[in-house]
Amino acid sequence: MNVTQPTVSLRVRELEDALGTKLFERDGRAARLSAAGAVAVQYTDEILRLLDELETRLRTGDPLHGTLRVGSSETIAIAVLPKIVTLLGERYPRLKVELTVSNSFVLLEGLAHNRLDLAILADPGHLTGTHVEPLALAPLAWMGSRSTSLPDAFVDPVSLSRFTILCMPEPSPLHEMMVNWWEREGGQGLRVSTCNSLAMLGRLVAAGVGVGVLPTCILRNEIQRGSVVSYRQATPFKPLQICAAYRNASMSEGIEALVGIARRVMLDSRYFAPLE
Repeated sequence: MNVTQPTVSLRVRELEDALGTKLFERDGRAARLSAAGAVAVQYTDEILRLLDELETRLRTGDPLHGTLRVGSSETIAIAVLPKIVTLLGERYPRLKVELTVSNSFVLLEGLAHNRLDLAILADPGHLTGTHVEPLALAPLAWMGSRSTSLPDAFVDPVSLSRFTILCMPEPSPLHEMMVNWWEREGGQGLRVSTCNSLAMLGRLVAAGVGVGVLPTCILRNEIQRGSVVSYRQATPFKPLQICAAYRNASMSEGIEALVGIARRVMLDSRYFAPLE
């Protein structure tokens, strides 16, 4: 350490005074870590690891060397996020990924305050200082359980109003699109039961609790089995545009690689549509 023993002892005492606890249990000239000291070692190892990661991140300018903070909407998380993370790990085996799954408003705030490196979300709009790259389209439809006695003909507000209508709460793109469709089709008295989890909404629809407007990709297995029906509509919904968003200053080969992986996985899944 290139310091004298009394200097080490002094630094240890200063650290103990600053933390307000004893880090060593002393017995004459011998000393061993206390319980608090063992905890301090764990935190110190993490601090040193983060400092090494910081140096690598700033030297390379690439968040794929170290920790990548990725935000994802629930639509992507349910449908394809495991595959995206798997391929990313195979390509960058030393990368650590921190995932945040939330709604678009939370993800955009995370980008704005530099808490996320990249977010994959629906229809983010224009963001100052942020690059938005469209990836694919996520089709939407009214959906319900096969046990729900709706006709195979086109659904309308009259036929749908006989059932419990489920949706994400405001503000959300799904809620806004459903309300706008209902009004355009001449519907009145729309009553909606809400749930803030898209995954849970899918479960409720599949169980026959109600009908709802959902991305078809989140119930793809149920649609294949025939237990969930995607109803036909006279006026189809405009698909959600799924985009990758990241701060302009974060652009790197690594970010570009992640965007490419995400686009490929979505299009290979066949439950997302290519951009028109």
